[in-house]
Amino acid sequence: MGAGMRWQITAQLAVCIGIGSAFCAAASDLAPGMSRADVVGVIGPPDAVRVERNGVVCLSYALVGRGLFDRVLGARTRIVALKENRFFDDAVVRSDSVRFHCSRLAGQWDPPMRAPLVCDERWRRGC
Repeated sequence: MGAGMRWQITAQLAVCIGIGSAFCAAASDLAPGMSRADVVGVIGPPDAVRVERNGVVCLSYALVGRGLFDRVLGARTRIVALKENRFFDDAVVRSDSVRFHCSRLAGQWDPPMRAPLVCDERWRRGC
């Protein structure tokens, strides 16, 4: 290993430590079907855990951003979703839409509706 290679590895580690480990672990580092322990081993411990319906668990990682970028576009959070302790989705969303995103992911396994919630016989026959 040459001196240039050592310098490059040292620089990459310094950048990852400086901006946060959740940002440094790429989506390609996570394979579908990984267990929760494997995901935490790759990315690190989550900042928050959100338990949703249908056995979906969302791990949240706050991404360290820059001041102006966060003020203009909103702070970002990385969401790693697990179903039955297996990884299935990874996304970066605005911090204020974490609940919506996790609920939408859990809704993929909701059973279909049997009847409409509101039935107005004037407009629809056979409700």
